[in-house]
Amino acid sequence: MTFYEAALRVLEEAKRPLTHNEITKLSLEKGLLSHIGKTPEITMLSRLAAMAKRPRDRKVMVTAKDTFALADWMLPEDAQALETTGVAEPNPEDAMPQYRPIERHPEPRGDYVRAIGRQAERERKRRDDDTRKKRYPPVSEVAFEILTESGSGLLPGDLLKRAREKELASDELSIEQLLHALLDDNQKRIDGGRRPQFSYAGIEGAEAQLRLDAGSEIAPMDVQLQFAATAGVPVENGRPVLRAPQTHQPTPVSADDLAVLQAARQAGKDARRAMARVLRKKLSELDGGAFEKSVVRMMHKLSFREVKVAKRSKDGPLLTARRREGSLELRYAVRLLKGNASVERRQVQDLRRDLGHYAAHVGLLVGAGDPRGDAKSEALAGGAMVFLWCGEGLAEQFFEAQTGVKVTTVELYELDDAFFETAQKDAEEARARREERHAQRDRDEREGSPRPSHSGSDEAAAGSEGEGPVADEPRPPAPSHPQQAAAAEGDEGDDDSDDGEEGDEGGGAAGAAGGQPGQPGAEGSGGRRRRRRRRGRRGRGPRPEGAPGAPGAPAPAEGGGGEPSAPPPPAPPPPPSGGGEPGPS
Repeated sequence: MTFYEAALRVLEEAKRPLTHNEITKLSLEKGLLSHIGKTPEITMLSRLAAMAKRPRDRKVMVTAKDTFALADWMLPEDAQALETTGVAEPNPEDAMPQYRPIERHPEPRGDYVRAIGRQAERERKRRDDDTRKKRYPPVSEVAFEILTESGSGLLPGDLLKRAREKELASDELSIEQLLHALLDDNQKRIDGGRRPQFSYAGIEGAEAQLRLDAGSEIAPMDVQLQFAATAGVPVENGRPVLRAPQTHQPTPVSADDLAVLQAARQAGKDARRAMARVLRKKLSELDGGAFEKSVVRMMHKLSFREVKVAKRSKDGPLLTARRREGSLELRYAVRLLKGNASVERRQVQDLRRDLGHYAAHVGLLVGAGDPRGDAKSEALAGGAMVFLWCGEGLAEQFFEAQTGVKVTTVELYELDDAFFETAQKDAEEARARREERHAQRDRDEREGSPRPSHSGSDEAAAGSEGEGPVADEPRPPAPSHPQQAAAAEGDEGDDDSDDGEEGDEGGGAAGAAGGQPGQPGAEGSGGRRRRRRRRGRRGRGPRPEGAPGAPGAPAPAEGGGGEPSAPPPPAPPPPPSGGGEPGPS
């Protein structure tokens, strides 16, 4: 938490005025500060002094020099101490002469150069760790403190410079980020029904300055719009558009569509707040019995068990209940307050005393009225925890349990640009994989293709051999031997691809079956045999042995016109291995 919040917690637990040094020491011992800095005492003093000088909504006051107390204690305030608190006192030793002149560092020598390097490396790592681990307070809180101390308006650059001098802002914080942070804080306050805290405008032609909004007659939205216009931030539907840096280019949306979407979102928020007011009014008008039954049903929906009435009093009934929170089962003491009266500090104290009587771990105060500031402080004080379900908080619990209201779901859709970016990346990766497969296939084809120096001569030799008319060629007889049938099936089943090892093996089988040593068919290369098989599949298959024009066929008789001799009969199948007579074919 911040220095201011930690100081409030420490003062509530101490229940007496404390100096800023005591508050800082107790805050560090309890581990309440989220960031510390080099001089936490000075930072604590400046924060508390600024909060004590606020014109309204003060929670701390100055009772003595650098001594603070809670405003709820109603102690007398020391006006003179308030003026001097937080003002740095001059150090009398600064004007005194030095005891001795500044010493010069010795020149590095080879004896300890290595040690100096190691020390410098350790210092560098320590500085990097300090820079990485350092955390800064919210920008709006820093701006509020600096503007309160100055008492007048400041230029954004001057405000940022003072924040860096006090080590309350990082060096990376720019003026644009500062203005956007203050704009965002103003918008959150307006959405919560409060006035904006900062204004940014020029007065009488002077340069624009940042100021604290003192509650003038200007409407809150006008203050915000003037801030946005001076800062150069676009406004849509009466709201400044603070766009965060995006990693991808958003899809352009027309102004009309964007206005409809924003109006729908704002309408949903307004409807929820309006229904919370209506539900709160309804609960305040119920009598004691109806209010009790309504709250009990709501608690059952929120997983409370064994809800029973322990006692009744004029303030309202006291219930006991159980509910499991993670691995623990907590026992609750619940006080119901009917009507629309405000919740006071006394009621919180009474409920905390009742916790011990009923062996309860947590207290729960339920009422339709708003809790006062002292009641909230008492609920957060030391001791048993007491939760306040009061006012709008009670309506939110009914909304969460979906009890006492009818829920209508309205679906709002928004274009998801990241989804389409992912789809585009997947498409590019798939295209790259396809190109890689095609390139690999081309490389495999080039490695398995025949040499170009022999392919032309083989094709010429294959075309020059005797080829008769294709239509009058007799079909080769069906092979009867199993090996011949397997060779023929291997030739016919070969595909059209000319890359791979199966084509070479098929071509070798065809050459072994169709040619003998010394014949032209046996002298051809693997590419020549593959080309002959392709011609056979296109209707010009290899000629059978003994056919005219086939390799190894006898020359026709002189005189030319004779019929070709009949092919030799196929060889009979081999006898079975048993040694018996072959059966009838």
